[in-house]
Amino acid sequence: MRTFYTDTLIELAEKDPNIVVLEADLMKCHGTIEFKERFPERIFNVGVAEANMIGIAAGFSASGKTPFAATFACFASRRAFDQFFISGNYAKLNIKLVGSDAGITAVYNGGTHMTFEDIGLMRTIPDLIVFEPCDPVSLRKLMLQSAYHKGCTYMRLYRNPVENVYKEDEEFELGKGKVLKDGEDITLIAIGVVLVREALAAAAKLEKKGISAAVI
Repeated sequence: MRTFYTDTLIELAEKDPNIVVLEADLMKCHGTIEFKERFPERIFNVGVAEANMIGIAAGFSASGKTPFAATFACFASRRAFDQFFISGNYAKLNIKLVGSDAGITAVYNGGTHMTFEDIGLMRTIPDLIVFEPCDPVSLRKLMLQSAYHKGCTYMRLYRNPVENVYKEDEEFELGKGKVLKDGEDITLIAIGVVLVREALAAAAKLEKKGISAAVI
């Protein structure tokens, strides 16, 4: 997914000179080295200083830029929460915060990096749009929409390669759900790479037991 993340950033930057990218020492992890090769003057590595990254992003936004600021989800939500809440959202700026490796997808980085509370924390911020793409199609299309949404957003990013769930021509609305499967008995609601696939698999098993499950 990080390849599609970087590709979409490049696509945006080619059309919009106000797109800038900020990283907290994770350019290799997020694959944004390619963006640096294309637009070296529009990407900034702040080092292990996530709260400062949000402050810098706020400055860029106040100057008319559209900053995409990325770090691990645990640091985006816990470490930089106050800065994002006040400097970004309270100030009604336009920061696109990206949190990667949330929950069990942190894997090798261990328990300190496995944030399960980031969505809960971010949902307390008024007017913030929180979303988690489940495949490359939804990633690209939701990123394109978020770039032109006036206001802050928080996107969870899964880094590893995954197959598409949606068709290439699927349409999305930022902040809204999509019905993946109709059903009459129960409804399963899921987000992201892991849980959407688990929900679809669960719906298939329930179908064999005579239970019609919708998946959103």
